[in-house]
Formats: sequence, structure tokens, C-alpha cells
Amino acid sequence: MSAEVGGQLEVVTAPRSLFGPDYARLAVLVLVAVGIHGWLISHTAVPARDGLTFARFALSFSDPNAGSDSTVPRQRIEVIRSAEQPPGYPFAIWVTEIVLRRVCDLPTPDRSLLASQIANAMGAVLLVVPMYLIGRMLFGRNVGFAGAMLFQVLPVPARVTSDALSEGIYLAAAATAVMLGVRASRLPGIGGFLLCGLAVGCSYLVRPEGLLIGAAVGMVVVAAGLTRSWPRDAALGRLTALCVGVALVAVPYMVLIGKITNKPTSDTILRNPWDDQPGRPIWTGQPGVCAPKPATPLFAAWWDPKVDEGKSRILWAARAVWSEMIKALHYVVGALTLFALFVHRRRLFYGDWGLWVPITLSGIMLLLLLFLAARVGYVSERHTVLLVMLCCILGASAIQPLTDAFAKIPVLGRLIIWPAAAPAVLFLAIVCSALPYTLKPMHPHREGHKHAGRWLAGQISDKDWLQDPLAWAEFYAGRTLYKTVSYPGEPEYIWIVIEKGKSSPHSRLPQWDDAKQRVTGQTPVYRWPENASPDEPAVEVYKLRHKAVTATNPPKAP
Repeated sequence: MSAEVGGQLEVVTAPRSLFGPDYARLAVLVLVAVGIHGWLISHTAVPARDGLTFARFALSFSDPNAGSDSTVPRQRIEVIRSAEQPPGYPFAIWVTEIVLRRVCDLPTPDRSLLASQIANAMGAVLLVVPMYLIGRMLFGRNVGFAGAMLFQVLPVPARVTSDALSEGIYLAAAATAVMLGVRASRLPGIGGFLLCGLAVGCSYLVRPEGLLIGAAVGMVVVAAGLTRSWPRDAALGRLTALCVGVALVAVPYMVLIGKITNKPTSDTILRNPWDDQPGRPIWTGQPGVCAPKPATPLFAAWWDPKVDEGKSRILWAARAVWSEMIKALHYVVGALTLFALFVHRRRLFYGDWGLWVPITLSGIMLLLLLFLAARVGYVSERHTVLLVMLCCILGASAIQPLTDAFAKIPVLGRLIIWPAAAPAVLFLAIVCSALPYTLKPMHPHREGHKHAGRWLAGQISDKDWLQDPLAWAEFYAGRTLYKTVSYPGEPEYIWIVIEKGKSSPHSRLPQWDDAKQRVTGQTPVYRWPENASPDEPAVEVYKLRHKAVTATNPPKAP
């Protein structure tokens, strides 16, 4: 005897994550992001000097044997192994540059640098999605929209993610990892933490500090297990899934290079965390000596041994980090962030592990910035952008509570005529106050380097030497497209590129003083612009006979 049970199968519609209001907000965010980044890219005289390194990596990856003096063919894997930067951002540049080849006929230097900016900006545009989702999950749709919008319009993050730098791609991957970490902490499961780990690994392939996101999420998992908010065996399984996800992406690159990172400063700090700052290379003009790579940006706080001698290094670091952070946050967003920490203080102690993810990551990043500032004696606004991203979301969550609190103040509260519109008015005021600074042209006083490089390309001989402290002209001249230049033997001429004008303080550049000394009393063969006054920035090119230079200014000992 057998029994048969029959039934009709029903198709259950999967629950939707996004609805009409979400798509409308995301569309506005994308349009604003595209407009801002498109404007800045089209109004860039020359990109940041660090972009030359990334463009060089991408061009070498595109053609590994271009510019090589060796007869042994080089593979792309060798380019990745020997490069001093992770491959994530240069790979995005390479793909973008391939597309640009088919749609424009720009020279290779211009095209590669434009590809660097576009790739960075594309990452910044995509960033609006995970930022919006983080804000929506933690505080609601309006906060997600406001937080993502603030990050797009604030001067420092908008300009950094429109330049030839890695921040746009890095933040897109980092925000995705944070978003998945928040989601996994609120809806715990093996799959969620595995996805978060994969995103952490992707952020590491752009910047090594991306691993800190995994550390922050891991600390939240451990805390949830230790406080028995989650069963400890479940917490252990979730932590394992997170680590496996990170390892699947990050470990192959670590094995390839034989260490955590190839970045010189990061690698030195990891090996000798308490040693003094490593010295910077100096171009001596001697045979076989390689020209130095571009220095770091000057929008930063520096430890000056002459001015700061005797001061506490820790206190200086705290002031420097605070100064760079508050400037990057456009001041008012920094104040909103502090108010938000007060407003949401109770949520942190009621088991909201999702909120603990960005809070923990912010604490780790803040401690890292303090350590680096004290250790290296240098911190830049650019270093704060991940913290700024998190603060924009947290600060946006304080807009409504702040206007509500202000409305309750006797007498002053009467100034708010329409309480329901007060949050939107405050938000729009912040946006409008930031845009005039955000939309200023980028690096306009550096444009002469591009013109000087193009002029040099038709004048300089392959046997001549080129000393360019700022490195732009030699790149536009095609000399350093695939590698930095090594000068064997003795040339007949040395070409020297100098930037003049009171807005050009470059005392920290390795070649700067030496180049200035060599051209003292000499007449330039090229100047852009030709009619610039002594106080205006101008780029000059000098052509000197090598024997005359070494007779009057012998090379310094390395």
C-alpha cells in the first residue's frame, strides 16, 4: 500500500531591497557626482604628481616590454611584482586607457593621465551606491542620501577623487566592504561575512590599509561573541568566513610580492615601526643614478625640525591630524559628526553591531593617522578621506536632531519659521557653501609643465639629461612613460626644468635646491607663460653644457 501526497508549487517573489524612492535618490546622486567630477576633470591643468606613478604602472602593464633595456621579454606578472603600488587602481587605468585609445587621438602622456582621472572619478561615482546603502541601513533613506551627497560635494574628497589618484577606486571598494560588514552584523550569516571578506580583499588590492576594514569587522564579531550576543561557535564560524574571504583575494598578491605591501614607506614602517623616517633619494647628476619619483602632495602638515624642535611629537601629531581632518570635513560636517556621536550614544550600548562597524573602523583609522603623523612627521588631507566618508554619513544623521533641538531653544527656536523644512535648508546650506571651493580649477598654476614637456619632446636628444624636480615635464616629454630615467655616461647637454613664482614652495623636493643652484645666473631657452610677472607662477627650461655645469657646480656626494 502506498500513499501519495500532491501539492501545487508556488513561486515566492524574492523580497526587494530597493524601491522607487531609493532609485530616485540614487539617480540624483549619480547625476550630481558625474557633473562635479566631469567639471573638475575638464578644468584640470595637470594631474597630481602621484598620478604619474600610477599611469606609468598602467602603461607598463599594457606593454611590459616598452622602454625596457633588457633583451629578455617581460611578462605582466613581473610588472605587478616589481611595482611599488598595488595593482587595483593601475588595472582600472589600463582598462580606461584602452577605451580612450578608440575614442580620442590624444598623445600617450595626455591619454594615460586622463585615463587615470576618469578611472578615479568612475570609482567615486560608483561610491554613491554603498554610501547610500550604509546610511539607509543605519539611519534611513534621507540620511543615506545626505551622507553620500555631502561626500560628493565637499572640496577635499571631491577634488581628490577627481585627480589622478587611487582614492575613488579605493573608497568604492572600501565602502562596499563596510556596507557588507554592516549588513552581515545585522543579519549574521556565513555568506554575508564571506562576501564582506572578499570586498576587503579587493580594497587591499587598491590600498594596503584596506585590510583594516577586515580588522574592524573582525573586532565587532569577536565582541559580539565575547558578550554572548551571538553564540560563540557561530561567532567563530563567521570570523572564519571573513578571514577566508580576505585570504582568497589578498593572499595570492602577498605570495607574488613576498610581503604585505610593496609601497616603500608602508613596508619600511611594517618592518621597523619605531625607527626614524627613512631618507629620501637625492638626484646627484652622477652616472647611473636614477631620478627620484614624484614626491607627496604639499597640502599637508609637516614636522619641521627647525620650528618644532623640542615639542612633543605626540601632541604635534594630534594637532596635525585634527587640523587636516576638520579641513577635509569642511568644518561644519566635523561639528555635525561630534553632535551625532552624542545623539546616538545609546544605540552603541544596545547591541547595534551594525553601527559598531563604522565606529570601530573610524577609531582604528584615527589611531593609525596619529601613529603615522608621529612616526613620519607628515599627514595629508588625502590620508583622511576614508574617515571623512564615514563622518559624512554620521554627520548627516545629526542634521534632523540638531534642527529639532534648535527649535526647542527659547527665543532662538522662533527663528525656524518652517520646522519641517529646517533639515533640508541646513543640508542645502552646507552643500551651497562647499561648491564654490569644490569647483575651482585644479592645479592651474602648474599648467606650464605640460607645455614645457611638449616643447621638450621636440628639442631634447636621447643622449641628453633632463633634470625635472617636479617630474611633470619629463613625463609629457615621453621620457618617463614606462620607467624613471637612468643616465649612464656623460651627456653634452643637461636640460633643467624650474618652476618660479611665490606660490611654489618646494624645499622638500629632492632635486629642487640642486636644480635651482645650477640655473642661477643662466638664461632660459623656454618660458611659459612668456609674459609672466616675477610674482606669477612660470615654468622655465634651461639648456646647459654638461662640462660647464660640473665645472661650476660639481655633483654632490650621495
